[in-house]
Parts: sequence; structure tokens; C-alpha cells
Amino acid sequence: MKFEFHNAKNGIVLANTHRGYCEIYPENTMPAFEGALRANTHCIEIDIQLTHDNQLVVVHDHVVDRVSTGTGFVDRLTYEELLELDFGIKFGEEFKGTKIPLFSDVLTWAIANGVGLIVEAKQRIRQEAFIDCFVDILRTIPHAVDFIQLLSFDHVLINRVKKIIPELALQVVTLERYNNQLECVLGSNASCVCFEYEFAHIDDLRAYKKHGLGTRMYLHAHSNNKTPTENYYDKFGVDAEEEILSWIREGLIDIISHDDASYMISLINKANMTAY
Repeated sequence: MKFEFHNAKNGIVLANTHRGYCEIYPENTMPAFEGALRANTHCIEIDIQLTHDNQLVVVHDHVVDRVSTGTGFVDRLTYEELLELDFGIKFGEEFKGTKIPLFSDVLTWAIANGVGLIVEAKQRIRQEAFIDCFVDILRTIPHAVDFIQLLSFDHVLINRVKKIIPELALQVVTLERYNNQLECVLGSNASCVCFEYEFAHIDDLRAYKKHGLGTRMYLHAHSNNKTPTENYYDKFGVDAEEEILSWIREGLIDIISHDDASYMISLINKANMTAY
């Protein structure tokens, strides 16, 4: 069965855990993914990069220093070298021994558990090798294409993948409001568009939906002991929560992405929609 990423028309909004449930688990690790599923959310955003020996691993930063016990660039380390590092202990002692996951393992787990993956390609160099490895994984694992959307700030890279696998769904990032927003998104062959609150406009959201596109709103992490919408109020002086709730009620947002699953679920429920 194909995973449904865009179901707002039926009153269902995906609570997409950003790098897994990374509010309470180490980001981009199996504990974070399993925690997201236990929280009754079924869509996860992950980041993938290529190792020196051409293995696709799940990690956000180009260097491992922030999230592991090691140091160095992902693409200059082999998978075996990365396995020697601990990707959990910096987050908490209880996560000591957490290993970096292979993309193929996470994808297999997601399909088995009915979880949709938004897969962000972070690859900046050796893109040909990245494409070869990614395509090989999708062709090897049954139903893989049905459970992912490939995302990137590099719209050219993901379109090179789609040229090889035309049925692959793409999600593109927009961090500005362009003169012709819809034209830019459609020109990148997107099935879904990811945006942040400060660059969102109801006219664009309505245009996306009119043309059959999915929508994903990324909300920034909690900070200053405040929720994202409280921080948006401090920054812009508008009731961001009520505005976002009105967009959800109108069926203009298919996916909300954030670090905290419980916060997303509460927001979606406030709009009288079903979180999934």
C-alpha cells in the first residue's frame, strides 16, 4: 500500500517529526524514529549523506562533531569508522551506544511499520556517486518509492534522480516568496512544497492546493521557553497560532514538521483535524 502524504482534504494532517522525535531522543537515530512511532505519528523527516566508501547514512551535519563522539566530515569517513562513534551519548547517558543508521535500514523499517519518509538529500559533492547509491537502494527495496518523498534545497540534484526514477515524488524547499511562487515550484517538478511560516501566504497555499500540490509547514524548534508560534508573535506581532490554525482548518496544510511530536499533535487537534 502506498503511503498517503497529502490527506488534508480528508481531515488528516501528518505530524512529521523533524529528524525523528528529536525533542526527547537523539536526532536521526533509531531511538528517535521508534519514539516517533510510539507517539502515534507516522511521518518522519530524515537527512542522508554519502560516506567515503559510498554508504548512505542518516545524519544532518556535514561533520559529525556536534552529534557524536568523533570528529570529521561524513564524506571523508568510512561507514566502519562511523560505526565506532557514539551518536547518542551527547544527548543523554541513557542513549549511550547509539549507532549511526544506514538509510537502507531506516527505509526498510519505515515500510514495515507504515511510516512515510521525507528524505532530505544533503549531498553537495560527489553527487554522481550519491545518485547511483540512492537509485540502487530504491530499486533493491520493494515498495521503496511508495513510502518516500525526496527533498532538497538543491532542486537540480533531486530532479536528476527523478529523471532516472520518474515515479519518485519530490518535495522542494522554498525559503523566500518569489514573484511567481507557483511557477517556481511547478518548474522543479514538485509533488509537495516545504515552507516556513514567515514566508507563507494564504494566496500561495491556495494556489498550491488548486494545482494538486501537497504542502508541508516547517515550524522552528522551541526556544526561550516558548513555542514556535509564541516566538513568531514576538518577531512579527501577529497571532501566528490562530493564522496557522485557520490554514489547517481550510485544508491548506498536509504536513506540519517540528521536533516535538506532542506539540504538533496538540496544534492539529486544536484545528479539529486528525493528527497522523
